[in-house]
Amino acid sequence: MKFIRKLKVQSAPSQTKLFGGLIIAASLMFSQAAWAAGTASGTAINNIAKLGYSVSGVAQNEICSATGPAGNSLGNGGTSGTTCTAGSNGAINTAFVVDNKVNLTLVTNDVAAVPVVPGQTNVVTTYTLTNTGNTVQDYSFAAAQLATGSTVFTTNDNFDTGACNVFAETNGTPGYQAADTATFVDELLPDLTKVIYVVCASIPGTQVNNDQANVSLTATTLAGGAATAQGAALTNAATNTAGVDVVFADPAVATANANNTNPVQAGVDAKAIANDAYKVVSANLSVAKTVNLVCDPVNGNANPKNIPGAAVQYAITIVNTGAAAASLTTLSDVLQLAGSGPATSGGATGIVFDPKLNSGALPATNCVSGNGANTFSGTGFAAKTGAGIGPGVTAPGAAADAMTAGGAIAGQTVTITFSSLTTSAIAAGAATTLAAGSYITVYFNAFIQ
Repeated sequence: MKFIRKLKVQSAPSQTKLFGGLIIAASLMFSQAAWAAGTASGTAINNIAKLGYSVSGVAQNEICSATGPAGNSLGNGGTSGTTCTAGSNGAINTAFVVDNKVNLTLVTNDVAAVPVVPGQTNVVTTYTLTNTGNTVQDYSFAAAQLATGSTVFTTNDNFDTGACNVFAETNGTPGYQAADTATFVDELLPDLTKVIYVVCASIPGTQVNNDQANVSLTATTLAGGAATAQGAALTNAATNTAGVDVVFADPAVATANANNTNPVQAGVDAKAIANDAYKVVSANLSVAKTVNLVCDPVNGNANPKNIPGAAVQYAITIVNTGAAAASLTTLSDVLQLAGSGPATSGGATGIVFDPKLNSGALPATNCVSGNGANTFSGTGFAAKTGAGIGPGVTAPGAAADAMTAGGAIAGQTVTITFSSLTTSAIAAGAATTLAAGSYITVYFNAFIQ
């Protein structure tokens, strides 16, 4: 409201000055934008000069110019204010047409190498093409693998992707999609842009973290004017003619930029080149299963032995030493039964899952399921997660490690479902994603039969 009152008390000249200034500023911005690419090719530039003169102090009829060395000597019927019109009283326009200045830019939209994983298909790098010339043009494209050892984003190339294809943004939705099917750019007006995608078929499954494939995209300017059809190749005009000549004006690049995304280029060839890269950024998982003797029925937990009736604890640790998170699904383990060891005289053989997980601090002379205050009753499973490589075979030491969901035993098959794995310290679903540089360890006990 204060602002409105101030406007009301301004004098008319002040208001005129204010709005006049705004109009001038807007006109300047429009003018700068409109002229970014220059005057459109084919534009006719026509001019007629006008001469006013007098003889012995008497003003004579003005004379309008004509082309050619002879010019025009016919008066135009007035001594001042004459309008020179071509074809009237010998006046002829001095004229030329604006030629086709071919210029373009092509830059990658990616600020770093595109992260990919081994075995990934249809990987995409993204670019922007701009018509910086003064004529409607078509553009064709070619993608290529850069040589081994070439550097983009400060990293050397050491592998090639599968075959690459090039598509222009077609359906208007940002990002490459199957509906982006145009293989060339058709009728791009001066100052306008088009997003271009290089889509490479696959990343070899044998690649490892930090491997990088460097690719290049070349855009070539073609003749415009025929909608839906790819234009013909252009030829740089050798001489100036009366018609619209084609003039290649794309500059050379003598020194590549720091990332080599704008590489050295010849220039004056109606082409532009941009480099990009795919970098393997994947999880690197290891699975370690260890066993720790907890107790036996003779020695308790004082120097126990692997005899029938003894309890052992298994720790299965998954460590991600890679550069990207991994989505975990299930972990399965089949406990050993009879037939895989020496023959016995009869009875149960192998190991049997303990449904009541013992922490390991048991009475010295007893070794039974669910013995003592250090029993994690319930599912018989425990889990820990955190940064680093994990605690290894160290038994879970707190009730917070007891797993309330996500672990199951069917016959002799143990199954851990990470999407539902839950402890008081791990919420359901949290164990599904194993971040880079972290671990998760699952524990359970079994009795030797």
